[in-house]
Amino acid sequence: MSQATSAAPAGLAEVASLVHECWLRPPGEPDRPLPVVTLLGRPGSGKTFALEHLESVTRGTPVARIDFAEAADQRPHEAALHLAFLLSRRHPGIRPLRFPRLLIGLLAVQPELSLTDRKQAVRELRRALRRARSGSAAEAGENIAGLVDVLGLSPVPGIDIIVGILLRGFEHMPASAFLNRALASYGSSGGVAGNDAIEELVELNRRSRGGNASDREYVDRRLCGAFLDDARAGFTRGRHEQNCLALLDNIDHGHGGTEFLKVMLRLRTEAARSRIFDPLLIVATSATAQAIPGPCDGGPDDQHLETAGAACHARWRARAGEPPSEWWYPVRLRDLDRVEVSLEAARFETQNARRTGRPDTGLLAHSTPLVHRLTYGHPWSVRQLHAAIARLAERHPDSHDLRGLLDASADGTDASDGPGPDSADNDGPRQQLPFLIHDYLLGGLTDDQRLAAMRIAAARTPKAAINCGLLGDQPEHARDTVIRELRHRLWLTHPVAEDAHTRGGRGPSGYLRPAPGGAEAATDTTYDGRPVLHPWLRLLLLDRMSGPLGSLEDWQTTHRTLRDWHHRHEQPLDTLYHRLALDELDAVVEYFAAGLSGPDLRPWLRELYHVTAAPLYRSQLSDDTPHHEARELALRHAPAAFADRTTSRPLAELCAALWLAGDPRNRLPPGAPELNFKIGTMFRQLAMAADSDADTLLDEAARFAD
Repeated sequence: MSQATSAAPAGLAEVASLVHECWLRPPGEPDRPLPVVTLLGRPGSGKTFALEHLESVTRGTPVARIDFAEAADQRPHEAALHLAFLLSRRHPGIRPLRFPRLLIGLLAVQPELSLTDRKQAVRELRRALRRARSGSAAEAGENIAGLVDVLGLSPVPGIDIIVGILLRGFEHMPASAFLNRALASYGSSGGVAGNDAIEELVELNRRSRGGNASDREYVDRRLCGAFLDDARAGFTRGRHEQNCLALLDNIDHGHGGTEFLKVMLRLRTEAARSRIFDPLLIVATSATAQAIPGPCDGGPDDQHLETAGAACHARWRARAGEPPSEWWYPVRLRDLDRVEVSLEAARFETQNARRTGRPDTGLLAHSTPLVHRLTYGHPWSVRQLHAAIARLAERHPDSHDLRGLLDASADGTDASDGPGPDSADNDGPRQQLPFLIHDYLLGGLTDDQRLAAMRIAAARTPKAAINCGLLGDQPEHARDTVIRELRHRLWLTHPVAEDAHTRGGRGPSGYLRPAPGGAEAATDTTYDGRPVLHPWLRLLLLDRMSGPLGSLEDWQTTHRTLRDWHHRHEQPLDTLYHRLALDELDAVVEYFAAGLSGPDLRPWLRELYHVTAAPLYRSQLSDDTPHHEARELALRHAPAAFADRTTSRPLAELCAALWLAGDPRNRLPPGAPELNFKIGTMFRQLAMAADSDADTLLDEAARFAD
């Protein structure tokens, strides 16, 4: 921003650039339509952090911020008063904004005017407005003290100071001029005496005392209209380099935020027909797409949501038309990339060293591959894991400690010291870091919806979980709403292409993914591009399903249901996927051994990574190192394969190693994962046995080379 040079937080540079572009008033078109930039993101995606940054770098200019999590019940005109107070603050070198029209309307709705004698009501209103002009700020504000108190604006400075700020627009103004200011927003004739304006203010007073919805809507509309008129008037004189900025956090809490914006945008649309635009740039945040009116559903292919990297004023204006009929500009916040996770690690360690007085350990930066692959860059979760690793750093951890990162409790104690799963007190496991993160990420969902989400996590795609009847025994409300809620809360994403890159190997991501097409796409489900659960949320749900509070019986029943459904629909790869989740490694080895003689092994590789992405019931694992664990899994679940040292045995160990490597916690140490050596070795052994496409296997082995 032009007022400061501080860099945007990690992952928010594109958003800051969009807001900066809209905030400035270009010389060639100072009065131009402005969007309602709505930052959409899952809980913990950095929405509030973004508003804090925008507020910081625009300090010293007209900027106001409201958190609707604390003001969810505000009516639209109350939100307008809240913004007017904050935008009226003085700043060096800037003419402060005044809101006389809004204040006249607020003063007009307070007195108990006559409801039966219109002329008497007019006389009473004139006297009330003149008293407000001639009295002190405190006396003028007595009638609206209750409203200001509700907004939480008066405890510290006091009502006299607040109303004094709003009344600054009337200083050194005769009473007649005080009333004539109302003509700009009230009345239609514009007569000298302002009779039409006074009549409308009387009507506004009458409607404010009515109890029906139309009266409430009328009052909100007229007072919000006065607020916008005042904002426009404040920019008619002098040169203004920036628009005024309204930061509205959590508009999805209650109805206050969305109702205020709906009223404002209806007024904005009417004014735009006459080519009149207001200077109010609104940046709002929401954790659900339901707060955005229209066809937005929050899905990964939602054409109505803009990606942060592509968002700009020109793209919004081109799609909105002119004058814009659709003012909303929903922008989906993104997760952090690996470089940004590393930068966040460095920042966290610097701050932690300054706070504790201990030098940097470098452990956070070293752990970036693990943190990024676990969270896929979810900002809040990255910070939680950085804090957990920083606590571990005090004990000089090794790779085994990092492998058990999600077994530590949130306060840094060893969760293994708590009660076991058979104990009457299960608070120990529930205080583990993943449980607390899981509960935060699924905030707003009912307990039944969370249980349904756990069932969905067992399937490769939510589509399969729904179609196979996996939610059939769940409560009706959870069954009917959980997918919609997950989509609206932006927890559905595009599937990650399964390849060496997703198992700790090197090279580009998605190199094995072909273009869909052909008859084989019906049964080869590696082609399926339907939405899936965010990998981090899915890992947490699967951990809960197979952790200390999970049930092996439920796990097996769930995957048998999915296995049988895919088998009935002739989808052999997903059938094998769930057979592997049921520890049927021998069936997986048999299938891939039969295809090893093919002339082109790239489709074979794609299927191998797809099947071995199956979830693993974690409680069956020992504390052994992952490369030894891979051998033990192969020996335990595919014993017959060990009789053939040429093909079946290395294939069994390869499948087991790739299965383990699906979880980033098994790919340690981060710099040179020990499973990589096992995987590369097994690929090379298979290449020696292959007689038609050994070079493909050797190339794949090279991706896991140190």
